[in-house]
Amino acid sequence: MLHSLTSRIVFVGSIVSVNLVCLSGLLLSASNSMIASFEWNTHSQKITEIVSETLSDLREAQAEERGYLLTTDPSFAKDFDDRVAAALSKVNMLEQLVQDNPVQHERAQSLQIATNERIDTLTKQIALARQGRFEEARSRVILGQGRVDMAIIVQKAEEIRQTEQEQLIAREATAKAHVSWNRKLVLGGCLIIVLLVNGLLYLVLNGMRRSVSLIVRAMADFGNGNRAARVDDKMGCTEFDMLAQGYNTMAERMDAAMQAQEASDHKLLQANAELKRNNEAMELLGEMAHRLQAARTSTELSAIICAFVPRVLPNIPGALYTYNHTTNQLERIAQWGAIAVGCDVLHPSSCWALRLGQSHAVSTSGGDVVCQHVGKDVSIYHCEPLFASGEVVGLLYLQSLVAEENRFRLVALVENIASALVNQNLQKNLLEQTIHDPLTGLYNRRHMEESLNAEIATASRNNTALGLIMADIDHFKHINDEFGHDAGDMVLRTIANEIQNSFRSDDIVCRFGGEEFLIITASHPLDALVQRVESLRDNLSRLELHYNGRTLGKITMSFGIAMWDKSLPAETAAIIRKADTALYQAKKDGRDRIIIA
Repeated sequence: MLHSLTSRIVFVGSIVSVNLVCLSGLLLSASNSMIASFEWNTHSQKITEIVSETLSDLREAQAEERGYLLTTDPSFAKDFDDRVAAALSKVNMLEQLVQDNPVQHERAQSLQIATNERIDTLTKQIALARQGRFEEARSRVILGQGRVDMAIIVQKAEEIRQTEQEQLIAREATAKAHVSWNRKLVLGGCLIIVLLVNGLLYLVLNGMRRSVSLIVRAMADFGNGNRAARVDDKMGCTEFDMLAQGYNTMAERMDAAMQAQEASDHKLLQANAELKRNNEAMELLGEMAHRLQAARTSTELSAIICAFVPRVLPNIPGALYTYNHTTNQLERIAQWGAIAVGCDVLHPSSCWALRLGQSHAVSTSGGDVVCQHVGKDVSIYHCEPLFASGEVVGLLYLQSLVAEENRFRLVALVENIASALVNQNLQKNLLEQTIHDPLTGLYNRRHMEESLNAEIATASRNNTALGLIMADIDHFKHINDEFGHDAGDMVLRTIANEIQNSFRSDDIVCRFGGEEFLIITASHPLDALVQRVESLRDNLSRLELHYNGRTLGKITMSFGIAMWDKSLPAETAAIIRKADTALYQAKKDGRDRIIIA
């Protein structure tokens, strides 16, 4: 009974009207004024709440936009459109609520315009980001216009809230004045009515003070950081129950907004931490790339790979294969991890990554086709082909899966290793060009001298046989003069091929100069060496060479053989001079023969 403040006031007025008709009209007027005051208070509170919610929605939309621009993660802006729509709806509602107040209405319209402009700016920047134009969107943010626009919006909102607060205070003052006037009327009219009214008013005001005290205490606790502070007790009055409910709703929304802000800050911290890890990985990849480009041998390249790859992709064992064009196979040159990984040699067709020309990974047993080179006990692995200019240069085999956050490391790693393999292949090709004769493909004189020095040192140290054969094409000048230099080049290539086929792969066949050839043989006894040279001489004498339809005639060669022993000096000139002397004697004795020094 008499739960609401309005009913209590009406009850007091009824008693007064019964006892004093002349005062009933005044009391009724006062009660209506107080009711209107409370309604206006509720109206002002609603306006203040809408202003706060509008600012909150704008700030949340701006925070989501900044998070999206900083991280390029669309999930940061998933609620952006809802926040913008909510802000527009509330600022339009505010404009409708203050139409009865010209000054406030003008301010609400100004706030509405500023809000629309700010939302338009945020929407355009979000649109740029969604088109992938992040740098352009960030450049607009860096200009700082957003802070200025937001400051203007906050200022306009504060003006509206301040005015509503002042009106609320004025209306409360007016209500109190009416109460005071009623007291005087009642005291002047009837002492009994005054006593009764005072008693009732005391009860009403006491309940109000209790209700206001509870609400103020909850607001103070919330402001001091206790975000769980709520008004849970019954106010004993409907109006204050509504006020407490409004406060609780506002506190819940503010708490939710703060939690969302904290979650957004946490995501930003995680993104920054990930960016830091990525920067460290890029520095590590840069160091590895610098060393790879400086590597000169396969051994050095293997050592660099084994030192850096486990740091770039930790806890992932693997192996690196390089493609051998001669054998059409991939050979393992490096492996890392606690266990043996991969096979020593594999054919390109045995790897699905090389056949498909893209990454191939198996995450579960039976989840995809398994490469033939992978062991039967391996159920999870990753093959990454290494290409350069569209050609295979190698294969990176990892006996684990690469996490999505480490994909960029794998891409950079593959690019660096492929570039290093190409660089090493180029160096090998250059070396081959410097030690081979371009016409015949045999080793040149420079390589012969280096090899002969090494072979003399080995023979001296191990006391093994070492033979040197010097050969010269008989009457080669006649071939050039009679048939031309192209025919002479053809003869040189043919004879070089015959010599190469007549000796073992570990014998060193060189073009000494012009039509002279030199063969270094190790571990051949003299009689076996003479037989091999005799077989070569006989094969050459049976050759029938033709050029442009003309027969070149019989091709013969003269040979001088010298065996190295410890009586000779350790330098190359001595044994070469010895073999050359024997060759000269073969020429002098009539050519097409073998002379042993």
